[in-house]
Amino acid sequence: MDNDWADHLVRRIVALETRNAVDEVHRTNVADRLSAIEDTLKWLVRLIIGGLLMAGLTYAVKGGLIR
Repeated sequence: MDNDWADHLVRRIVALETRNAVDEVHRTNVADRLSAIEDTLKWLVRLIIGGLLMAGLTYAVKGGLIR
């Protein structure tokens, strides 16, 4: 009977360790993906702001501010 109890505990510990390892890998993958998304959004915002600035500059150079 003690052997069954010990085997049960060992199985539970192994299951917990496996679940913990899977969760750790999942957290790492999620963190990497979020970092990539943040980098992409940063460049997208830079491109949009740059485009707006260039449009404003083009408007000013073509005499849009004089009219």
